[in-house]
Amino acid sequence: MPATLVAQEVEAALFNPHSGRLDAARIAKEMGVPVATIAGAIGRKAPGVRKSPDASSLQQSLRTLYRVWVTLVDLYAGDRLHARIFLNAPNRHLENRAPIEFIEDGNLAPLEMYVNAMSARQPV
Repeated sequence: MPATLVAQEVEAALFNPHSGRLDAARIAKEMGVPVATIAGAIGRKAPGVRKSPDASSLQQSLRTLYRVWVTLVDLYAGDRLHARIFLNAPNRHLENRAPIEFIEDGNLAPLEMYVNAMSARQPV
């Protein structure tokens, strides 16, 4: 499958088809993490995110996770499994922390910067 079709498929999987908004539950499923992890990453309580995973109030916060995930999948040529492995493996460029730890801590900025640098092929 061409890379652009894979990217479109991944992106579409992250949006609620009825509202057209990013959906925290769909992002969690794609990343292979519980909704509670996504809720924590965006500074929200899990029950509220589970109840309305595509709420308009979540959209701004979900965009960072969206950008990170879509970029990772793109870097791995559409291979979601390898993108998930990347998230869970300790990384020497991130002080030997696994990228998922930044998500769990709600500290997305270093992860987003690192993924952007990888995408731009910049040294880290």
